[in-house]
Amino acid sequence: MRLPPRSCYGHSPRAIRLPWHQRLPLTIRRPAATYESVTDIDAKWLIRWEERPRTFEAPAKSTKPPYYVLSMFPYPSGSLHMGHLRVYTISDVVARYKHMKGFNVLHPMGWDSFGLPAENAAIERGVDPGEWTDRNIASMKAQLKRMGARFDWSRELRTSSPEFYAGTQRLFLRMFQEGYAYRAPALVNWDPVDQTVLANEQVSPDGISWRSGAKVEEKFLEQWFFKITRFATQLRHSLSWLEGNWPESVLAQQSHWIGESTGQRVSFPIRIASPDGTAHEDVVKIYTTRLDTILGVQFLALSVAHPLVQSMLGTNADLKHFIEKVLPTLPPGSKAGFLLPNITASNPINLERDGEHAQAPARQFDLPVFVAPYVLGGLGTSAVMGVPAHDTRDYDFWKENRPGEPVRFVISMEDAQPSAGKWATAPKAPQGVLNENCGKYAGLSCYEGHGAFYAALKAQEMVRPTKRYKMRDWLISRQRFWGTPIPIVHCSACGPVAVKDSDLPVLLPKVKLTGKGGSPLKDAENGEWVKTTCPQCGGPAERDTDTMDTFVDSAWYFIQFGQDADPRLSLMPVDLYIGGVEHAILHLLYARFVSKFIYKLTKDERYMEPFKRLITQGMVHGRTFTDPETGRILTPDQVQVHGRKALIAGTQKECKVTWEKMSKSKFNGVDPTDCIKRHGLDATRAHILFQAPVSDILDWDEEKIVGMTRWLNKVQAIARRAAVEIEYKRTLGSYSVGTSDDTTRAARELLKQVRVAVQGVTASMEDVYSLNTSISDLTILTNYLFPLQPEQVGSRDFVRAVETMLKIASPICPAVTAECWEWMHGPRNLLEEQEWPAAEEFIDEEVPTVVDVVVQLNGKYRLTLHDLPVGWADTHNPQRDVLEILANTEGWSEFLAGRTVARVVVVKAVNLVNILTKRV
Repeated sequence: MRLPPRSCYGHSPRAIRLPWHQRLPLTIRRPAATYESVTDIDAKWLIRWEERPRTFEAPAKSTKPPYYVLSMFPYPSGSLHMGHLRVYTISDVVARYKHMKGFNVLHPMGWDSFGLPAENAAIERGVDPGEWTDRNIASMKAQLKRMGARFDWSRELRTSSPEFYAGTQRLFLRMFQEGYAYRAPALVNWDPVDQTVLANEQVSPDGISWRSGAKVEEKFLEQWFFKITRFATQLRHSLSWLEGNWPESVLAQQSHWIGESTGQRVSFPIRIASPDGTAHEDVVKIYTTRLDTILGVQFLALSVAHPLVQSMLGTNADLKHFIEKVLPTLPPGSKAGFLLPNITASNPINLERDGEHAQAPARQFDLPVFVAPYVLGGLGTSAVMGVPAHDTRDYDFWKENRPGEPVRFVISMEDAQPSAGKWATAPKAPQGVLNENCGKYAGLSCYEGHGAFYAALKAQEMVRPTKRYKMRDWLISRQRFWGTPIPIVHCSACGPVAVKDSDLPVLLPKVKLTGKGGSPLKDAENGEWVKTTCPQCGGPAERDTDTMDTFVDSAWYFIQFGQDADPRLSLMPVDLYIGGVEHAILHLLYARFVSKFIYKLTKDERYMEPFKRLITQGMVHGRTFTDPETGRILTPDQVQVHGRKALIAGTQKECKVTWEKMSKSKFNGVDPTDCIKRHGLDATRAHILFQAPVSDILDWDEEKIVGMTRWLNKVQAIARRAAVEIEYKRTLGSYSVGTSDDTTRAARELLKQVRVAVQGVTASMEDVYSLNTSISDLTILTNYLFPLQPEQVGSRDFVRAVETMLKIASPICPAVTAECWEWMHGPRNLLEEQEWPAAEEFIDEEVPTVVDVVVQLNGKYRLTLHDLPVGWADTHNPQRDVLEILANTEGWSEFLAGRTVARVVVVKAVNLVNILTKRV
């Protein structure tokens, strides 16, 4: 290794080759402030990292413990934004740190490459969505490498590749085989002009299609669902396992979305009359949390998806017309309903039947049964008991479908006057007492009534306690092209049939996208793609033309990343998962659902929860300039910034300055690549970490990045100084070590500063959320080292401190620190392969100069001699010396009264003296 150039030090290196203690004081000078170009450093190390890719070693071949750190993979839009830079900087810092801690780190990257944006781009530009996606991936991959992220590109995946979506299709088929994937009618957004289904994000808040400008309709179509509600209990209760490792806010959002409530499932008898005059009885099960209102039931309401409703579609033309033609035209929140003919229900609490009669009358089937759009399918039992007096939605429905008919109140407030009559006109849901409409139950409190009704129903085996969840089954169907085809064929004889596993993947065909006419797969290859044969009977059949929600892809991609050739060596669960808080609900919920489904099949405990620890980072906001008079958002060239003031260009009028989410419409976005080009990848990474704690919103202010540049310049200057000392050590064979008291004290203080920095940075790396404080710890240590000369603390301790500073800074600033390390140790000794230092290495174990000596008399403790020299027992006659000290010690003569010393036993190892005596 060569010495730093002359210009760095102001004198010839040859003039200071003597050890530090032999040099003249005049030769000790601070290095001049000359630094390597960050552009050159970045370019050099980006090439090095490309030439030496970091890959995960197969667990069977590695002695290191595995560690799986994963950041949420991006949609390939074509360019990184500052949010991407923030999350991938965090994951790269953690991955580099864990590597230095001795772990076999898996840090993969892939692309969430299916989805509507690519399809829309293909429609607008007349290109193939696959080609468009591939170009975007190539661009973003180059940007990720430019930011210095060491991803394991050998495991790169994209969800739009047939190799990956074959796995998505296998997951679907296993769900289908186990009864977790099913088909049912559901409402979708329908554009009547373009004749296509729209995603929610394609519909404006006032219900207008962004594509055609038409008023969007709601239309019932057969859709595929995943039965996520079967896992509702496990998804809700296992949140407690994640406490302390997931943010409390995310756990709360998950819990609220699942929405557990406790109630009763009640069986209502129904009578179904046939055209031939016969009738048969069945039951409809409903869920309620207000069993005390059961005597106020005046109707039952079923969702469109209820099995009873679906069974009648083929025989009741009016019902079919209502569902397919009327419902889509109804306004949101409509309380229109369809009365099911020839079906009536009975209240299971029949006051006359429950009376004390010798012969109880038959049940009264006097409750109408409606199909009601306000009842949600897939939620609970898809049926509700209508209590107009005590539920607002039931009241509105009753008044629209039974206008003029009275409302039956069954609860009165405890302190209220007796009701004037049995009927009232407004819904109420008080917690009071049962009124006279409740017969023998009148006068009971709601709590007592609940118990009484429960006992009566239990005796008939018509109730059971149950839990219901607000969460609904996961609708995965999309009438789009750019997604995973659903691997089902529809046979007129066999119904929906799974594609054979050997025939996977069901490949997307080549199509010309127009954005019109429903699913593009219907007309693919002039309609030939749809035609196939039934895997079960061999007859003619048609492929399903829906594709899957892209959330299905992201619900299992992390499993593919961690998969080994031997499934027993899967790296699940993910040790550390990092991503935006905006994914706190659906993505994480769906990932947990898929993982629990795999656990159910395999009983492999690694899949009980997919992510051990979750880190959610805040959003990045940009500075937004607004005209205070008009509210118009200004472009950067319309603003002149003078320090903290921002003026509208060409005027003296101040702009309104706010920090808001970066977006093109607000002209406040920042290109991360441009920022890295201007300031270097290290300064940019350090700045994005330093400006705010990981979980907080980051207000991006590029002007402040100069502080990180100055810090890194100091790091370079310190490293050059250490490089000179290392070169002298190579020449002379050893470092110089200070022996003066001043040097010793300075060295001890330096070690203390290093220890504090190592403790702080290590704690930040483990915590992750406090990575901003690691920058503070590093700058404090750097500022301590910068004015320090090696001769003040001794070359050995100075070099050791600088080496440690570079090690603990390297995960954050990998390029500059790697360059500095190479100056010191040459190109074969890479910084990133060094071990992470431990704070315990820098504990100052100062050698004591004095000790305390315990004195015993005949084996019994008497006193302690304090502050004797460490070598007190190394004298020619330590026994005599101790007795002389004791003769001058207050109180010792009293212990010897009437006795004389017979023998003195010195135990140097434990600093003890035992004096044996005898009587005079």
